[in-house]
Amino acid sequence: MNCLSTEEMHDFIDGRIDDNKMMQMDKHIQSCATCSALLDEQLETEQLISSLFPAVHVDDSFTDQVMNQLPKKKTSLTKKRGWRATFVAAAFVTAALLFLVISTVKQEPVTSSTPITIKVKDVKLTDAFITVTLATSGYSGKEMFFNESTKGDVALVLPNGKSEAASYAADQSANEITYEFPLFNVTHDEFKLLFNYRHIYGEDGQWTLEVPIDRKELLAQTETVTLHSTFEKEGVDVNFIRAQHGPQNSLFKFETKFTEEMATFVEQQVEKYTADLPLKEKEAYAGYNAQILYDVIDADGQKLKRSVPEDNVSIQNDRYAHTETISAYPSVQEGGYIAVTGAKYELPTNVRHSLTVNQLPYTFTYKDTEYEVKLLPDQRLEISSDAKTTTINDWHITVNNKPAWDTARFREDKEKKYTTITFDEGIQLDSFILYGQTELKYVYFDEPIRVEIR
Repeated sequence: MNCLSTEEMHDFIDGRIDDNKMMQMDKHIQSCATCSALLDEQLETEQLISSLFPAVHVDDSFTDQVMNQLPKKKTSLTKKRGWRATFVAAAFVTAALLFLVISTVKQEPVTSSTPITIKVKDVKLTDAFITVTLATSGYSGKEMFFNESTKGDVALVLPNGKSEAASYAADQSANEITYEFPLFNVTHDEFKLLFNYRHIYGEDGQWTLEVPIDRKELLAQTETVTLHSTFEKEGVDVNFIRAQHGPQNSLFKFETKFTEEMATFVEQQVEKYTADLPLKEKEAYAGYNAQILYDVIDADGQKLKRSVPEDNVSIQNDRYAHTETISAYPSVQEGGYIAVTGAKYELPTNVRHSLTVNQLPYTFTYKDTEYEVKLLPDQRLEISSDAKTTTINDWHITVNNKPAWDTARFREDKEKKYTTITFDEGIQLDSFILYGQTELKYVYFDEPIRVEIR
């Protein structure tokens, strides 16, 4: 049995799998040091979150209503770049119901002219995010809810009727989708999230849902601090913008981009590696990032673990990398600070291999690391390499000079790192081009840079 992903580990902890699978996973965890350590880490995180937030008291009938609607399984995917919403495999501990916004089980499902219905299954509110889970029924095909053919939008509607664009990430399974809305730039205390769809699962229709949000009590306990710390080092230019200290989390917002010298170097590399490529492939080379490496230290000098996964928002501009980062930690008291320890670069590569199915399995070496490419059942391709020395961060596949892949899954054990790619339906795999778009480079500063956050 392969090592468990973070998502599978959460399913194991929460008992969202059948008994036979549970026994297999339990046996594997007991015999695998990596998975055993991951289990300990997740249990420690659950205990930490549970200790940070008070218990939620709801009506006696609420638990039964929710349990009757819980799904049997949940899966997550990472979608290819270029989508309006970035799909993330963010795992949330279901026991930590941080703040109940509305009793969603009482909301009537939204129907349309098709047999497909949508209902709001769950809504959670923290200092950092609103999380809304929608559940569907009436569709049993292979298509995912949120895909290239989905027509619809999500808007933030104010009490005066005005609408604003709502930024979000989304994580989906076959019959569910969970939206995660970052709240760092949302200053309104009351609003509605308006979901409006006209084409899902390949079906035309009209599905509209409203989710009311009330943040008055939360914002009354929140302190916002403007930060005035900037620095330029090792090819990155960093500007710390704001800290937001709430009852549950401290959020930090900063932007990182390449310096002029590094941006010029990246542009030259891109031009060098794409000079002979068709236009469609050239367009894939965009948005290279520079991100800082940092720790948040509390008043007692202890390093804090993120309480909510980091949310990187990459912004394409004429100098390539401009990354705004929103990250959340347990509330940091007076005396805490950020220690910037280094930088992580995502740089272009010239790794490109023209392959046919008959050549698989296929191996090649890049920077002293051997990569193996092999074909899996169900229109999938797996790329594996040494977990400790792998530098290539982003794989792409084209057929007839057009991007041909749909989703990618990532997993890692003690020895190997794996990327499993699923192709778009209808793609013929007689021949294709595999290329590593980017590789990671880490640089650590001699002395950490201290950033005050109060």
